[in-house]
Amino acid sequence: MSAYWDYPRNSCSVRVLTEVAAEHGMTVADCLQGTRVDAAALHDHSAMVSAHDELQVIRNLQARLGTALPLGLDAGLRYHPTTFGVWGFMILSSSTLQHAVDVGLRYLRLTSFYCRIRLSQAGDELQIIADDSQLPADVRDFLLERDGGTLMNLARDILPSRFTLTRVDTRLPMPAYHKRAEALFGRPVAYGQPQNRVGIHRSMLDWKLPQADLPMRRMFEAECERLLARHQALAGIAGRVRERLLRDPHRMPTMDMVAAEFKETARTLRRRLEAAGTRFENLVDETRSALAEELLRGTNLAISEVAERLGYSEPSTFIRAFKRWKAVSPQRYRKTASPDLNAPP
Repeated sequence: MSAYWDYPRNSCSVRVLTEVAAEHGMTVADCLQGTRVDAAALHDHSAMVSAHDELQVIRNLQARLGTALPLGLDAGLRYHPTTFGVWGFMILSSSTLQHAVDVGLRYLRLTSFYCRIRLSQAGDELQIIADDSQLPADVRDFLLERDGGTLMNLARDILPSRFTLTRVDTRLPMPAYHKRAEALFGRPVAYGQPQNRVGIHRSMLDWKLPQADLPMRRMFEAECERLLARHQALAGIAGRVRERLLRDPHRMPTMDMVAAEFKETARTLRRRLEAAGTRFENLVDETRSALAEELLRGTNLAISEVAERLGYSEPSTFIRAFKRWKAVSPQRYRKTASPDLNAPP
């Protein structure tokens, strides 16, 4: 079963990542290495990319620039309502903050957020909780910081006046750039907490938004509904292919075989997957990569046995593929992810 965050996303998110990377000397080609994203698609607001390709771009940034820089915050501060097209215009034209929050969460799939966002009320405080527990470990911190930066930037662009947060809690350890984070949130950040959450006074939900326009909001919301249905349909075909690949990864089927099972031509299947922002070969890689992580973290199978279970005839072929996916060897990945497991090579 696919992760909740694993669905096609608008290419604007990857474009923002390339802009951040450019400030540190990386080219677009550097950013897109190991993905199937066409550079031309970054400036096409209707183009879609797979979540796995976007995560690979983040991994490329971290591999080149390290994790000590506030790259996630830098990326988050580049997102504005208009970055997200009709979703942003729907938010801007909402009548109150309460309504903006309601419709924003309903169509959150049309944005760059990866964390699960939910609301909780405690007395006069409304808490916005970001659950990052199911995100890939190697990019989790980046995604959490980016979501936090995006949230604050959206609030500043939408709200009619300055506001004060009642709390900022995060499970992250205190980074070297913690003062920059505190400047962004406008208050001290509590690090090493059980949850990621920010709080606001509930009374803020009644604030009227300056660009409220009911007819326009209805039009934008209808368009968001249409886009959401399209995204779900596109994710559907990719999900069906993933489910088929997971059924027997030891004997990974070809695209012709899967297309025949779906009662369509390989050309039609390829075209439908491309419309969903991915390709058959990409899904094979993603499936094998996810299964490899599970086997390396959760079992003491030898590397040769892991390779066999994933349909590789030679361990060396699997090792090369894993290095391409994760930029580390399977042995090093296992040592980092599951230090208690000591499997033979």
